[in-house]
Amino acid sequence: MRGRLSLLFCAALCLITINLLAEANWTCDTSGPIPFKEGEKWGYLSGEGIVIPPRFDLANRFTKDGAIVCVAKRCGVIDKTGAFRTPLVSPLQISILIKHSEGPEPIERDGKWGYVNRLGQIVIPYQFEAAEPFDQGIARVSLGKKIFFINRAGEKVTQDFDGVFNFSEDLAAVDVAGKIGYIRRDGSVALPPIYHSASGIDFSDGLVAVRIDKKVGFMDAGGSVVIEPAYDDVYPFSEGLAPVRSGEKWGYIDKNGRIVIPIQYEIGHMFSEGVASVVLGNKWGYIDHNGTFVVPPTFESAMPFCAGVAEVATYRIVGQDTSHGCRAGRLKGKRGFIDHTGHYVWRDAEEAEWNSPFCF
Repeated sequence: MRGRLSLLFCAALCLITINLLAEANWTCDTSGPIPFKEGEKWGYLSGEGIVIPPRFDLANRFTKDGAIVCVAKRCGVIDKTGAFRTPLVSPLQISILIKHSEGPEPIERDGKWGYVNRLGQIVIPYQFEAAEPFDQGIARVSLGKKIFFINRAGEKVTQDFDGVFNFSEDLAAVDVAGKIGYIRRDGSVALPPIYHSASGIDFSDGLVAVRIDKKVGFMDAGGSVVIEPAYDDVYPFSEGLAPVRSGEKWGYIDKNGRIVIPIQYEIGHMFSEGVASVVLGNKWGYIDHNGTFVVPPTFESAMPFCAGVAEVATYRIVGQDTSHGCRAGRLKGKRGFIDHTGHYVWRDAEEAEWNSPFCF
């Protein structure tokens, strides 16, 4: 799901390492071309083709400030032409060099996290197990296996939570003993933890999923259940529609709770750029808001569109891999990016092998 933090935190380098479009309830949050990997190097592409040729060791999505990339263990920020806007510095220094937030920046030393100002001076001592940048006056930290928020003075401004999710429509889901509530950006409680969660835990289009007596529906920001729980699982609304699961099949409902695209797919992703990737007959393709295939189901995997392109793959299973404590399929085939017509913008020239991102 989009941004489960239980906890997400890692060194600054983790901000750069990406798992592109890996989630069903994912939204496009880039303001530039998309990173892609060719061989061992990263570049950028859009629906118009390759924008920045692959030459980076790591590459992050674009924000309004540019994109963080790394070359030979040194990192900097590039513009949309690929030109560096900053000097190349260490991965930890890059989060200080670039203004990711309006407050002091998190930094790690000897396994503990604290905060430094733009001059590199410690302003909140090293004490946390993990820490995030400040956002509108608060920052998420963890201590003693609990998660809470602090202000710029390092003072605790919320209670402890078992889990915290990203803010969406100015509300963030919090986990208290397995039940989900929501807090505002000032740290106050907007909705108490009453219901269990579904796969879609973020507010979107003014609604959020809730699980009541093992079935899932939607409630509004006032806490009123507006779509009665009738489904086994759902993802958030996007472009006015939400994927819903009944039994082993997925379809789509509108904000009135009406089924507008029949429940018939093995998997259904959220809509992005007017289309959603779905599985029908064990193949992935893309449908429009009417449920009509605009890109036929011919792929083994297909992720949501972003910046005019979508990542797809065709492959076969050639073995298993357990080297990371997870029994995953070893895949062989080709990956690439398509535009809205279904034509490849870029594709692997030769077949490659990789591990499935899913365990079984």
